Amino acid sequence: MPLLLTRNIQEDSFITWRVARNLINYGVMGFNGEERISASTTHLYVLITAFFQLIFGEYFIFPLLIFSGILFAIGSLWLAKILFPDDILKRGFFVVFLNMLPPALTASGLGMEYGILFFLYNALIYFGIFKSKKWAYLLFPILLLWTRIDTVIFLGVFFLADLIIRKKINYLFILGGILGLVSVVYFNYLYFGELVNHTITAKKVAYKNLIQNNSFTYFLYQWAYYGGLIKKYSIYTFLAFIAFLILLGYCVFKIIKDQSRILFQTKVILIAVIVFALLKITIFSYFKAYFDWYYWLPRVFMFVVILYYLLHFLPLKKKILIPVTFFITFCLYSFQLLQSYTIGYMEERQRMQIAADIKDDNVNMKESILLEPAGIIPFYTNLYTYDEVGLVDKRINDEMLKDENFWWINSVKRFKPNYILTIAKKPGEPNSRYAIKPEDTAEFDADYKLVKVYPIAKIHDNAPSILKWIYKIRPIGKDYFLYKMVK
Repeated sequence: MPLLLTRNIQEDSFITWRVARNLINYGVMGFNGEERISASTTHLYVLITAFFQLIFGEYFIFPLLIFSGILFAIGSLWLAKILFPDDILKRGFFVVFLNMLPPALTASGLGMEYGILFFLYNALIYFGIFKSKKWAYLLFPILLLWTRIDTVIFLGVFFLADLIIRKKINYLFILGGILGLVSVVYFNYLYFGELVNHTITAKKVAYKNLIQNNSFTYFLYQWAYYGGLIKKYSIYTFLAFIAFLILLGYCVFKIIKDQSRILFQTKVILIAVIVFALLKITIFSYFKAYFDWYYWLPRVFMFVVILYYLLHFLPLKKKILIPVTFFITFCLYSFQLLQSYTIGYMEERQRMQIAADIKDDNVNMKESILLEPAGIIPFYTNLYTYDEVGLVDKRINDEMLKDENFWWINSVKRFKPNYILTIAKKPGEPNSRYAIKPEDTAEFDADYKLVKVYPIAKIHDNAPSILKWIYKIRPIGKDYFLYKMVK
């Protein structure tokens, strides 16, 4: 609940929520009225969000976030039942401590699909791998793949874990995976006319030249940046992550070495969650998937092993162990609350303010905006949207493929949006993504007027003292420039 009060909601959540609202209002899974497009990466979460919007209307956000948090807690409880089958007290502390950790808070409380995904991951582990319920092997792979297609990594790892435990091939598990994969790909093809979600295709086109550094050193920095909690590309972040992995390796070694207290099945499950976590972090880092939320659950699973070792192996009395562990997790919990507050404060005074200013013009879907990102502002203004990645309109990607240098101004000329929002720089400024051909400058200046600037420095300067101090250490945010078509 304290996390909700920070008003830190992940920007991409609003994309999924608008797709859900579009489904309710137009009967179409899309972003702009009756146009079909898989603008959200997750089909299942779209349907769940649509249900919450039908029940709670415009007040759906807090109930949905609470629901996500509850599902995450249930998932962690199932995991605790595997790890501590005979110790209810440790089981309870494990659930509390795990849910207080930063990656758990972000996964369950920032509006993305990861609270539900963690629930489904652990449902498969508990009912399938641990309890050998046949229906679980069929149901949960389907639900996982309808939540995110990249859950094939998790399914592959745990298929091998199940094979090691059972010492035979689980054909029902294979069937569940095939049904899930075929059904979601077939749905994409029939409904959207594409095999994979458009979000994947759009990012591939838009971000192909985003990161110029292809060195192995940069890969290692990115690997450590997203694998750990320190948000800075540096040798120190890398060394800190290596130190964490050494600690993790020591915990795994002690768990494997134990011959009396831990079941073979439990050992395999713990090793599998670590393999999954490191495999996903490595694969996504290699392909330069630089969005932080891809790595939330892998971080959670790494902390699962650390917590298990602390509660099960550390030679301390409970009256010392529990308070010390609580103090450490509470410090990390407070760290995340403060970080969320810094982001929530900024969003409330910038992008939420931009949305409010545009809404004052009494806009609707008949008017349009070109901007990035396509989350908060399109959700609250309900404008027809073109985004600079092409997530919500494929035609932006068409312009990128035609001319990767001047796609932005070509899009402006082609679509003539009523509003344009740029980040960090004004259109036509050097070294910006808003390049304008010399012959198009006069036309743009005649058609569009700069109506307001939203400087990030003003937000930092007016922030409470503690946030002002944090912004100086880590100056997040950029200036925004709002243009409006001259009628």
